[in-house]
Amino acid sequence: MGPLTSIIWGIIPVMDFVEKLVEAQRKKDSIAMLGVEPQLDTHSAPGVPAGYTLSRFCCEIVEACAPSMAAIKPQLAFFEARGLDGMRALVEVLKLARSLNLVTIADGKRGDIGSTSAAYAEAFLGDGDFACDAVTVNPYLGSDAMAPFVAKVRAGRGVFVLVKTSNPSSGEFQDLQAPERPLWKAVATRVHGWGSDFITPHGLTAVGAVVGATYPDHARSAREIMPNAVILVPGYGAQGATAADAVITARADGLGAIVNASRSLMYAFQKKPGSMPGAAAAEAALAMRVELNAALTARRNTSA
Repeated sequence: MGPLTSIIWGIIPVMDFVEKLVEAQRKKDSIAMLGVEPQLDTHSAPGVPAGYTLSRFCCEIVEACAPSMAAIKPQLAFFEARGLDGMRALVEVLKLARSLNLVTIADGKRGDIGSTSAAYAEAFLGDGDFACDAVTVNPYLGSDAMAPFVAKVRAGRGVFVLVKTSNPSSGEFQDLQAPERPLWKAVATRVHGWGSDFITPHGLTAVGAVVGATYPDHARSAREIMPNAVILVPGYGAQGATAADAVITARADGLGAIVNASRSLMYAFQKKPGSMPGAAAAEAALAMRVELNAALTARRNTSA
């Protein structure tokens, strides 16, 4: 039993985050998630369409995509970069998502010394303005940095630990041998250990992992190492991963994975001249849900 496990040891009968996610996925027949990432302005295009406020744009996208999505994942950086207006918009997005019974995952990739992590955990997994159902965390500082987040599992929250990310240079550190296996596999093993005390009747734990769909072979290995983790899957859509890649970590019943798409949904209107952002996003979200479900069906048929 490692130092983190000894801090949070115990088994709880109901895992609220897992139950909430499973209920949402089954109700929507969807493992899709909307990444709320209002891009910053560039020389070629504004991050927020003309005639919209940040809050209105994000909320319109969330509401339009809600029928096809089980969850949303606001990327905190895009709100923080806009100062107080951005954070007020984040609050509005979270309020709307809760009213639509969407699971909320704060994508902050937080992690620091114990007392700072405790403050981060309270900020995003407590009961305040920025509270979400789960948060993404960075395990680089080790077990004492993760403990305050994992402890929130007792309060029904979820945690997604960065394990194997989807970005092109992720292997620069994550694939280093440490010493007999890649570093990311060592992290995955710790994630499995941290979550083993919190396995629900669904066979899943709220101590989850982030594993990119852009590395399908790594995703298969990650599922073997972390058989009970809910896996957050980035990389589908604008980053180039296919639906077949994205569902690799899902179980045969479709549970255990939540697949994110951000820009391909929020900015779908840019590929449909004359269309409204919400209408274009709704169409793209439905197409995503259908494509992912078809990939799950094909995978089940192949393994049958």
